[in-house]
Parts: sequence; C-alpha cells; structure tokens
Amino acid sequence: MLVAIGPTGRTVSLEARDMIASHGADAYPFTEETLKELEKKYDEMAKGWPEKLKHALHEEHELVLSRYRNYYCDGCNEEGHTWAFYCNKCDFHLHPKCALEENKETKEDEAKEQNPTKEGWKCDGDVCKKA
Repeated sequence: MLVAIGPTGRTVSLEARDMIASHGADAYPFTEETLKELEKKYDEMAKGWPEKLKHALHEEHELVLSRYRNYYCDGCNEEGHTWAFYCNKCDFHLHPKCALEENKETKEDEAKEQNPTKEGWKCDGDVCKKA
C-alpha cells in the first residue's frame, strides 16, 4: 500500500500505488480530479478507433478495443498500456498502433487496387492506353 499525503498533511489517496501503476507520473497529485482528467484524455485518444477489427496476425477472431493497465503486444513484443485490441478467447493483445497501421496499409492497398495510378497512361473516359 502506498498512501499519498497532500501539502496540508491530510491523506489524498489510499490507492496511490494503483494510480501510479495505471497512469505513471501523470497520476500526480493523486486526486479524483486528476483521475477524471486522465480518463477524459484516454477517451479522447481512442476517438475514431474501431471498437472491433480483424487483423492478419490473428485471423481466428475479431479483436476488441479494451482498456488495459499493462500488457505485452503480440505484434511487436513490446510493453503496452491504456488501450489494446484484444482477443479474450486467445489472450492476444495488439497495440492500437500495431493494429491500426496494418489496417491502414490494408485499406490503402485496397484503394490502390480499386484506383490504379495513371502515371504513364493516357485515359479517355474509361479507356486507358499506355503513353
């Protein structure tokens, strides 16, 4: 147990250890207001991310966006925290960066296939000829 004591000598939090483990130095000064600000920051961070996605590294199941204190990414084998794309059935975690970069590349590849570049080609409507 780690107790945080404020400048007046009063106990600020009895859960300082958990707060540090979850939020690192950002948890200081260990108040409810700080925790609310951090939660808001984390929610903002995940705006625009899909709630579920499929990934080439784990094709068996969908990965669900989940909050985690700490985990190891099964994509890059580095430690992660706060958000992960997770498969509960397989205990598989991916950093959002790892999950979304692959997803972005896949979407870009699909767009290229649908809209091939026209460099070196002269097009007239739907008919293209090599220039």
